[in-house]
Amino acid sequence: MEKHKPVILNLNKPADISSYDVIRQWKPRLKKIGKVGHFGTLDPFASGVLMLGIAGGQRLNEFIHECLPKTYLAHGVLGVTSETGDLTEGVSQRDESESLQTVIAHLESSFIEKTLKEEYLGEYWQSPHKYSAAKHEGKPLHKWAREGIEIKKEKVRREVYELEVIKYEFPNLWIRFTVSSGTYIRTLFSDCANKLGTLGVLEGLIRERVGGCSLENSLEQKNWDQDEIPFLAVDQVLPFSTILFEEKEAKLYQNGVVLNKDRAKEIVMNKLDFPYYWVKNEQLEILGLAEIKDDQIKIKVNFN
Repeated sequence: MEKHKPVILNLNKPADISSYDVIRQWKPRLKKIGKVGHFGTLDPFASGVLMLGIAGGQRLNEFIHECLPKTYLAHGVLGVTSETGDLTEGVSQRDESESLQTVIAHLESSFIEKTLKEEYLGEYWQSPHKYSAAKHEGKPLHKWAREGIEIKKEKVRREVYELEVIKYEFPNLWIRFTVSSGTYIRTLFSDCANKLGTLGVLEGLIRERVGGCSLENSLEQKNWDQDEIPFLAVDQVLPFSTILFEEKEAKLYQNGVVLNKDRAKEIVMNKLDFPYYWVKNEQLEILGLAEIKDDQIKIKVNFN
């Protein structure tokens, strides 16, 4: 049986279906190619970029999360909040203060953006939302929450790379965030609303980009049945430097042997500051992923 190369598929997930619904829809079609997994769950109410890894590509999940920033367009509502951080289960609390109508309702978009950038650009510490997919003892927090158990996790350092207020029509506020992976936008939007002096909840969320995979180059649902599937090579999605091996060393690598870096035929560096390297043979076939430590090429993923 022919062995398929690891690949990635960039899909545009519509709202109102889960990420696992997408996997279930695609698995029958992709099973002849290899195992399938997705990178980064999108809540059912959210839409946008959902990447699938196939035939070994799914093993790159941690590297997608570690290395590629994500861009979201968040549509939130000020003055209300909910248990889930979105409006799928209704409003749980309202801001009844006078300042909501007399002050916050009349803020300028430019003032909101300046205020939020001063507070949140750069290092940002947050705890996962209790209705998130973050896990405690192997079970997602949202499952604990629906059982009436609230798990509070320690705050984790994240990064907000960009923040842009797109539109403000009180009580609706649209903000585009570019953040490090693992950032919960429902929590970030709530924090932004608190900074403005009120409550806030998400009404809609679009993931516009993960690294170089964007909505513009994603496959829309209406085209999911097309004959030709636009797979992406893994090194196209993760633009790491490259270690080239001659045939003997390539086989040793595939057999799990740790080699000194001077055994490489060539190490081709790119301008991006990633600590990982694609390992390729003389035919430029990707054999796996490695890192270099103490002058040794340490295997991270072996596609053998």
